Amino acid sequence: MLGNKFYPSDNNPETDPLLILFGFVGSNERVMNKYRECWKGFNVFLFTPPCDMTIYLMRVGGRIFNKKLNKYFKNNPNASKIIYIHGLSIGASFISGFLKQMELYKNGKFRYILQYIKGIVMDSGLVLTHHDAITGFKSAIREQIGALGNIIQHAVPIFKPFIKYFCKHDVPYLFKNNYHFLVIYSQFDQYFPGASESLICRLNDTDRKSNNKDRIILEKKFNSKHIEHLKLNKTEYIDSIINFINITYNKQINK
Repeated sequence: MLGNKFYPSDNNPETDPLLILFGFVGSNERVMNKYRECWKGFNVFLFTPPCDMTIYLMRVGGRIFNKKLNKYFKNNPNASKIIYIHGLSIGASFISGFLKQMELYKNGKFRYILQYIKGIVMDSGLVLTHHDAITGFKSAIREQIGALGNIIQHAVPIFKPFIKYFCKHDVPYLFKNNYHFLVIYSQFDQYFPGASESLICRLNDTDRKSNNKDRIILEKKFNSKHIEHLKLNKTEYIDSIINFINITYNKQINK
C-alpha cells in the first residue's frame, strides 16, 4: 500500500507541470510507475486513498495530502501553475472529496490551488449514487476475497449512510469549476458497469443547463475489465492521455 509520495520530473522539476495521481486500493510502486510513465515531463504527487467506507480515513488522508500540496507551491514560487489529476478506481471516486476539502478547509485556505487544475482523467470510476457504490463494493469483495468475501459482502450495506452522504455532498464538487475531463472506461467493468457513462451524461447535462460550451469532455472506451485498460492497451491508453494534454494544455495557454 502506498501513501503520499513525490516524484520529481526527469526534465525540469522546478518549472514542469504537476500531476496528482490517485491510486487504487492495493497499489504498489511497480504498478503505479507504469501510470507515471504516461505523464512524461510532469512532477508527480502520488496518493493512494485507503479503502474506507466510512470515508473518515479518506478525509484525514486528504487533509494531510492537501497540506503537502500547499507546501509544495509555497516553497516553490517558480513552480508551474498547471495541474492535472489522474484517478484510478477508488482513487477516481476520491477526487470529488479532494476538491471539496480544497475549497472548504479552514475557510478556503487551499482554495487558490483549484484554479491551477486544467484537466482530470477518470479511469474505472466514479460512481454517482450510493446504490452503484454498494453494488460495486460487494462485487469487488466477492471476486477478490473469494469464499470469505461471500460472507463479508453482507456487511457493506452497514456503511450506506456514509456512502450516501459522500455521493450527495462531495460528488457535486466535481462539476463546479469547469474542469476538462478524459473518461476512460469499459462496458465490461465487472464492478461499476455504466458508472462512467453516467458521469459523462451528468457532465453534459450540467453544461447544457448552464449553457457552458467551454468544457472539454473526451472519452476513451476499451474492452478490458476494471482497471486493466493500461495493462492490456498500453499504446492506446498513453495516446489518449497525450491527446488530452495537447488539447487542454494548449487551450489554457492560448486563452
